[in-house]
Amino acid sequence: MTKHEQKTCPHCKSYFECKSGDILNCQCETIILTQEHRDFIASRYDDCLCAGCLRTIRSELNVSEFNEQMQMLVVGK
Repeated sequence: MTKHEQKTCPHCKSYFECKSGDILNCQCETIILTQEHRDFIASRYDDCLCAGCLRTIRSELNVSEFNEQMQMLVVGK
């Protein structure tokens, strides 16, 4: 029997269904994350996040990385 669990996202406090027993059909599997994204999230949260927060955090990290790369180009470091 698959395990489905109602959880509260530790980031936004919304409710979502976690399908840890059927991970390929879980809402988190719809979000493509790099290992860097996963490491960042794991360093800040002890539990699952909702898909919306995973998207937001991924985007914020991507923008931050882009800005750092642009700054290095502008400054010439």
